[in-house]
Amino acid sequence: MIKVNFFFALSLLSTALVGYIDHVTGAHISMMIFYAVPILLASRYCGKVEGFIIAVCAGGSWFVVNLFYKLPESSEAILSWNALTRFGIFVLISYTVSLQAKLRSALEREILRADTDPLTGLLNKGAFRDRVEDEMNRARRYNHPLTLAFVDLDNFKQVNDTEGHARGDRLLQLVSETIVNTIRETDVAGRVGGDEFTICFPETGEEQARNAIANLVGALDIMTSQSGWQITASIGVVTCLEVRDTYDSLLGKADRLMYVAKEKGKNGAEFETIDEGR
Repeated sequence: MIKVNFFFALSLLSTALVGYIDHVTGAHISMMIFYAVPILLASRYCGKVEGFIIAVCAGGSWFVVNLFYKLPESSEAILSWNALTRFGIFVLISYTVSLQAKLRSALEREILRADTDPLTGLLNKGAFRDRVEDEMNRARRYNHPLTLAFVDLDNFKQVNDTEGHARGDRLLQLVSETIVNTIRETDVAGRVGGDEFTICFPETGEEQARNAIANLVGALDIMTSQSGWQITASIGVVTCLEVRDTYDSLLGKADRLMYVAKEKGKNGAEFETIDEGR
């Protein structure tokens, strides 16, 4: 809302400034292109209504200036017609730009929906894969480490069976929020299954990975204890000091480590470090 008000105010001031310059320079010099600039701003960043208001102001300003500098051979009918045509052009500019902005926003929302899990807001399986493969390519290029974690909730099926799917969905949302609030902005989180989550930690070595997972486990413990959920998480973590594996291979290793953590009693993490240089 602040952004909308700022651009609307800026557009109004710009229109007034152009109107003043139009008055100073006289009616013989056309300022039409400069009137179009605030209309474009308001329509692009504020909306159709605001763009229409600026178009009205711009058309009115042009009419007043030309009425003031009315040439002897120009009748009021001619001035009125010219003002009407310019106003029509201004409105057309406003409508076209606001429509383009609306379509662009709708396209961005569709792209976002296509990439995110509708329940949790995390990346879905396909989008997560694409992002991690990009990070893996970057890690190979600059010879940086990378860590991938596979998180599976322990005893989640019991929650669905005893408390219902709505409560289970709420738990998944809370887990997702906890993951997002715990990891770094540069890390990538996704939901790849019912109660399965994956996290990519770019430029993260073994010690950093252990610290990050410890923070995550602690945050999940706090969330579940405060919310009264009787669940824990088993996590498989694989760190590549030099990335040579494919995404599927790396994910498979993290998945197997997660099952090792479950077999050891759940509510823990199992780590493996891959150093191809050794």
